[in-house]
Amino acid sequence: MKRILLALLLISPASFADWGDVYYCQMTSLVATDADGTVEKYMLEKFQFKLDEEKNALVFGQSGIFKDFVMDVEGLYPPIERWRGNSITAKMNFTEGKFFYAHVSSNNVDTITANCDKF
Repeated sequence: MKRILLALLLISPASFADWGDVYYCQMTSLVATDADGTVEKYMLEKFQFKLDEEKNALVFGQSGIFKDFVMDVEGLYPPIERWRGNSITAKMNFTEGKFFYAHVSSNNVDTITANCDKF
C-alpha cells in the first residue's frame, strides 16, 4: 500500500511542468572560458523564471544575470518536467529541476548550472 501511495505522489500532476509555472533557482556554477582556455568562476546567484504560454518562452525575473531575459521554449514535455530553450547565441536545457545554460560569444563561452524548484 505504501508503494502505491508513493507512486501516486511521484506521478501526481503537481509535479508536471505547465505554462504559467514559476521556478526559483540557485546557481551551482557560473563559469566563463575564453579562447585561450582560461576559466574564470563568478559569484553564484539566485534567479527566477516563468513559463509564459503567450510568448512561448521562459521569461526571467527583473534582477541578476538573466535580468528581463526572454528565451524561446521548445520541446516542453510536461509529464517529465523537461524542455529546451533557444536564443540567437544561447541554449538551455531543463530536466526535473536541473537547469543547464550555455552562451557562446566571439571571445568566450559562459556556462551556468542551477537547481530549481517550482512554486
